[in-house]
Amino acid sequence: MSNRVAIREGILREDAQGGALLGNKCLSCGQVFFPKANFCVGCFSKDMKEEVLSRHGKLYSYTLSHLPASRLQPPFYVGFVDLPEGVRLFAPLKEIKNRPFQIGMEMEVVIEELWQENDNQVIGYKLMPV
Repeated sequence: MSNRVAIREGILREDAQGGALLGNKCLSCGQVFFPKANFCVGCFSKDMKEEVLSRHGKLYSYTLSHLPASRLQPPFYVGFVDLPEGVRLFAPLKEIKNRPFQIGMEMEVVIEELWQENDNQVIGYKLMPV
């Protein structure tokens, strides 16, 4: 049986709703960061609090890659999605049959296996149309 291991520690959590991304928020000026920052680059405060990010956002931009990248085999889509907290995520996009990507469409964060490594399922996040 394989273990589920996050692609990066502290970046996500799995729950009954499927999972969520974990960022942090500056308690001085309110800026939100993903991944977590050690200090606020806006006001330089170190007073940061963990923040569970929204599961939904809007597709800002995307592209279809025909070149291999790390463990992703072509062809695959990647894109930027804007979350309500002001964070712009870059991530692989998950295709849904008969739902072509369109700038501005609603997208949802999904937590799933990205690849197998030794006896581990490496999990991470993708974004898919709602």
